[in-house]
Amino acid sequence: MGAELGSMKVTEQIDAMEVSGTNPFKFLVVTRVLAITCMMPILVIYTALIGMLGAYLNIHANEQTSFTAFFASAFNTISFLDIFASILKATVFGFTIGIAGCYQGYFAKNGTQGVGKAANAAVVVAMFMIFIEEMLVVQLINAIR
Repeated sequence: MGAELGSMKVTEQIDAMEVSGTNPFKFLVVTRVLAITCMMPILVIYTALIGMLGAYLNIHANEQTSFTAFFASAFNTISFLDIFASILKATVFGFTIGIAGCYQGYFAKNGTQGVGKAANAAVVVAMFMIFIEEMLVVQLINAIR
């Protein structure tokens, strides 16, 4: 997102949108942030299901455990709070990634070198913010328990 918006900024495509009467912030930034905020939890659920399927295949190959016995045993240890925490983290992290990438790209300068710096800065800022948010969400979930 940072590189894409950065290249649009340095090639003056964003300025052209402003001149034509379109709100580039609403059209370019808001849609991207909403998209990644909504899709990140879906991706987390999908990868969790694929991970559970892989775990089942491994256990079944080694111990001949049935499908129902494996999932009954697996879901006995998973609480609703664990699922809620995963979805909450995915949503917050998606929002952070979207905001960091769009902010850095939207305010990129100095040609292609600025686009590279914007993309790099977006990754660094997003990783740092996710680290902070991870600590806060874990503290929040532990306080609820």
